[in-house]
Amino acid sequence: MVASLSKPVWTEEYETEILNKLAAQHAPYLLNLEKVETRPPETQAEKENFARFRIAGAAHDLFIVQVIARAIAQLIDDPHWQLSLSRQLGDDGAHSLNSRLRVQELLGYDPINEIQRQVKEHWEFMGDSAVRDWLGFAAFQIHYELHVVGPFLLQSRVGRISDPKTASYFVDKILPDEAAHRLAVIDWWKQIYDKASANERAELAQRLLERDEEIQQRRTNYLIDHWDTAHKAKGITGVDGINAVYDGWRREVLAYLLDTPVEQLPKLLSVSQ
Repeated sequence: MVASLSKPVWTEEYETEILNKLAAQHAPYLLNLEKVETRPPETQAEKENFARFRIAGAAHDLFIVQVIARAIAQLIDDPHWQLSLSRQLGDDGAHSLNSRLRVQELLGYDPINEIQRQVKEHWEFMGDSAVRDWLGFAAFQIHYELHVVGPFLLQSRVGRISDPKTASYFVDKILPDEAAHRLAVIDWWKQIYDKASANERAELAQRLLERDEEIQQRRTNYLIDHWDTAHKAKGITGVDGINAVYDGWRREVLAYLLDTPVEQLPKLLSVSQ
């Protein structure tokens, strides 16, 4: 991986461009898909499916909060990035709390015990990979903030069920927050990577790919289960190509961060493996 690229700024428009490219390769039905009006969950089963999706999201966000808290205390010394991470911690804590409260409204009980159980599962399958050292934390951030975006964008095009309160909070709060988090992760990595010498960059790239592969192996089963939960919640059926889109998206993210052509990346573990 020696080539250096002149690359565009990472924006939501650039993300859409990447998704369209991957869809053309792996899910061409998405390109000419007519917009379908969504409806709220109506039956008790649909409400329970949507609540399970929000609980999973609450656990995902609370796990991020816990990892970031450890990173600020143990791994990240720069006060600029400590403040940036503090913003992310607060945002994701608010997202998790909103999910908890919405489930209470939907089903009439506090899901905190189930949220806690699922957070524990995140720690079990991730082990210490996210907090072992700063590179492990970088790989964690890349997985939890960047790699997850491709499948989410795909699902957003084909979902048929959408809870109105969730959708409103998502547009007003989660979308802008998560876009800011992604840019912060990219900026943090670039500050380190761009200042490194050629030899240091080669070593950083190799080590990041190793950590990224480790976390992918740890997360694969979770991702498959989470997509199934999301599909049931959103009324999504017959979606082909999500695994290939995820794999391709992950390669695009890593190529961007490492400033190298996608085709020059080594073979990476597939979510289908």
